[in-house]
Amino acid sequence: MSLPPELIGRIRLARFLSLSLKRYETEINKAESSGIFQALFPDIITFKVFPHARVSSDKKRFTQNTLARIEEDGKTFIIRYRLLGFAGEYRLERGKLTKLAKRGNLAGLQRNEMDLLERQLRLISTRNRIMHMTLLGIIERQAAYLKTCDPLELVPLSQMEISRWIKDRGCQSIDHSMISRVVAGAFIVMPDGRPVLLKELFPSSRERCKRHMKGILAEEEMQLKSNRLDRPYTDEEIKVRLKELYNLNVSRRTVSYCRNQMGIPPFHKRTYDNRYSPAWAQFSPYFPLTSSSVRENVPELSGIYELSLVDANIEYPLKTTGVFYIGSSRNIRRRLRAHLGCWSKNGDLNALINGGSCFLQVCCLQ
Repeated sequence: MSLPPELIGRIRLARFLSLSLKRYETEINKAESSGIFQALFPDIITFKVFPHARVSSDKKRFTQNTLARIEEDGKTFIIRYRLLGFAGEYRLERGKLTKLAKRGNLAGLQRNEMDLLERQLRLISTRNRIMHMTLLGIIERQAAYLKTCDPLELVPLSQMEISRWIKDRGCQSIDHSMISRVVAGAFIVMPDGRPVLLKELFPSSRERCKRHMKGILAEEEMQLKSNRLDRPYTDEEIKVRLKELYNLNVSRRTVSYCRNQMGIPPFHKRTYDNRYSPAWAQFSPYFPLTSSSVRENVPELSGIYELSLVDANIEYPLKTTGVFYIGSSRNIRRRLRAHLGCWSKNGDLNALINGGSCFLQVCCLQ
């Protein structure tokens, strides 16, 4: 049984939208390098760049799986695409084509080749239009994040919301499955020069909750270190902090789910002076990383030591913390004196130790 032409067209479009950026670029180059395209461009086949779109003059600045860079342009943003073929849509001037055909100037062009090229250019233009409208929708919804590049400014956004946003602007045939296909695996460069997966700009409410929970747990750790807090936060208390600090309304059950997803134990198992295996390892209280403090508090024994900055929150996969170095030595005091001395060869570590106030805690193994 043969499928209706409309269904066949949707299947072809779905497959085309699913192409990787590398394969998609190959398809564009293939279409533009064909003899029939060369014969008709730019008189019969034209290319129109989208509004708010620019093209990079240096393709080498982008990786092959990067689509574009979002740049600030006054009070708004522009999209600087890696390739010209990504930045607009092709149009076929049928009136001019008909005139040339009547004059016999197209005798060397096969009708089936012409139809194939037209279909390919229509697919490219459709994909470009979907991607460009998706980026414009992201720019409107995530404007605060794009201005600051602070992940805490990301608002929950679904591909369904963007598809509705595009439909409201006249593209009624769009749906969220098309957006899902074009953004898969593609990177975009943020205004601060940092590449991110396009999918990261579609955070869920739970992902937003996890990002804010990292900040709350970092606050918890610092307050426990300074004895301003006598125990870790419960899930209910984290829920209240999310509302107070970020105006985020979530249930205690959601907090518990996000905490488990992040690999963070509940409050009665979450401590900050016994974090490393094995369970019997007992760390000392925190004290300043200075020569006199090391001399008074650190024995000449083997063990483990942890260094952390007082006022720094370093982003790690599971949480945000001030810890920047964990080491071990057969003689902890001697190793720490080496870190503090001018003869240390670890330049990056020296910069952190000398650049700010540091905390130290040790665990002796003898």
